[in-house]
Amino acid sequence: MPEFVKRNLPIVRYLQKLLSVFFRIKYFFCLTLFLLAGFYTGAQNFFLREDSLLTLLKTQYTSLSTERILIVSELLRLRLPDEPIFDSLKNLLIQESEDSRNRNFICLAYSQISKTYLNYLNRPDFYEQGKPYADKCLQVANESGLEAYKVSAYLLFARYYLNITENQKALDYNNQAISLSSAIGSDSLLCQSYSSISVTWNALANKLSEFQALLNARNFAEKSKIHSLILQSLDELGNFYESVNDYEKAKDYYTICENEAREWNESAYVFTSLRALGRTHIHQKNEKLGIFYYDKASRYGDSLGIESLKLQIYLDLLNYYFNTSDPIKGIAYMDQHPSLMEFIRKFGVEYQVNKLYAVVESSKNKYDSALYFLNLALPYEYSQKGNYSEKYNFADQIASVYRGMHKYPEEYKTLLLANKFADSSQNIYYLRDVMLNLDSVSYLLGNYKLSQEYLTQYNLYRDSIESLSKQKDLLSIEIQNANKRAEQQKKDEEERRRTRNNIEYLGITAVIATVFIILVVLGVFKISPAVIRALGFFAFIFLFEFIVLLLDDQIQEITHGEPWKVLAVKILIISLLLPLHHWLEKKMTHYLTFKAHMIKSKIFNKKPVN
Repeated sequence: MPEFVKRNLPIVRYLQKLLSVFFRIKYFFCLTLFLLAGFYTGAQNFFLREDSLLTLLKTQYTSLSTERILIVSELLRLRLPDEPIFDSLKNLLIQESEDSRNRNFICLAYSQISKTYLNYLNRPDFYEQGKPYADKCLQVANESGLEAYKVSAYLLFARYYLNITENQKALDYNNQAISLSSAIGSDSLLCQSYSSISVTWNALANKLSEFQALLNARNFAEKSKIHSLILQSLDELGNFYESVNDYEKAKDYYTICENEAREWNESAYVFTSLRALGRTHIHQKNEKLGIFYYDKASRYGDSLGIESLKLQIYLDLLNYYFNTSDPIKGIAYMDQHPSLMEFIRKFGVEYQVNKLYAVVESSKNKYDSALYFLNLALPYEYSQKGNYSEKYNFADQIASVYRGMHKYPEEYKTLLLANKFADSSQNIYYLRDVMLNLDSVSYLLGNYKLSQEYLTQYNLYRDSIESLSKQKDLLSIEIQNANKRAEQQKKDEEERRRTRNNIEYLGITAVIATVFIILVVLGVFKISPAVIRALGFFAFIFLFEFIVLLLDDQIQEITHGEPWKVLAVKILIISLLLPLHHWLEKKMTHYLTFKAHMIKSKIFNKKPVN
């Protein structure tokens, strides 16, 4: 895979990790709105405006190249797949790559198109269109022996099967990607593969395996030395700690990510880190500090000239108002930001807003109005393929409205449907809650035997969740142990490196000392002055280069590794050592060619005392 591709892989991958934070939140609309925020962020890989990308295409990248394909792909992400311009750009990408007959370009084009479709997690009509392009990428990669693009195809398949809640298939493709990446020996591909499988482990509720995968992803990211992958791994670890409510650790990683991103001029991760810090403080009920970081992220987005980044901040705050603060404030906030509603309409998910209105009406005990809004959203909800968690939450919301209206038979039928979705989602928390509700409504309907059966099922699920809580405590201990092991491994590796370096320094010192001893011995004999000068020249070269080598770590620390600063410091050191080198060399040569012979003559010509 071309290096440029490796350095510009989609930043949207980090969004998958963030979804896990919201699976435990009671209201469905938090997940929905966060997905919308995710969709919009996914369109900002290069953090360039559309006009800037078009200018690059018309001026710098007029002929087909890796860069041109990536820029056209980014333009695709800035448009919705149902817009006419999307098809025009997609067809241009396919036509140019196919005309080139370059298999790398063809695979890259199809993989980027597929990735664009699959990033729309809440639009089955979109990601179903993306699957054939992943198939085409794999077909060409197999025929041409392009192993790296086979990995890309496997990761796309994993994304697709996660979207349709076939998690085991996703896991199988992730494992194939890891195996092939390992055979290729590519650190960057291994980083992406472990990052992808961590999302699958999250969907399978295996937090420990998810954490191990994230640690592996970070390890390979650091080995690859690709800045975007290193930042991605830091951000993903922050997301993980946020998902397990370890907010202090999450803030540590987000802060490191922000600082590194500023140093490396990776504007995308500066913005996402600031946004994540705002979100984390909001989770900790620190509204003032959360708003501070959101404002900071918003100002940073303005400095980039990308006004649309504010939409992500609006969506985060809208989630906060609806889930933590006050739904009425949430509606007022949405009305104050018409660009937010415009985006929701443009994306084609206005039905989600109807569910928000239903929540507000329910809070006012206006159940007829709430049911009206829910019926508007119903055709869109139940027509989706997969996405059982959202379907469960929607059915549960309808059931709660019927409960408020005292329409218990309708509530019972809706709860049975909710139970079906809960079972498909394999979410034990959903199953527990729906069993308790079925128990209550069955009792109200006078079916006491059935009520008792549901209560028994509820108790089983409750006990399982209590067991999971204990496992969660064990998981926290395991995570702490894994962190300690990782830190200890780093310390051990650093100690081995220090020991190895000390042995090498000792060996070099011994060699230099031996050279000077040989010079002194040679000076005692009548060796040609030219030979003495030549050997002395090389001896002092070794000595002074060794001095510079010893100072190298301190130089790197002082200059922070900036090349021009390193060069300046070394020039200063050499300018001081060079005159000293010449003076010492001259003195030593004079001593070995004249004084050493005089000392020898005095020793050997001295007569013994009678």
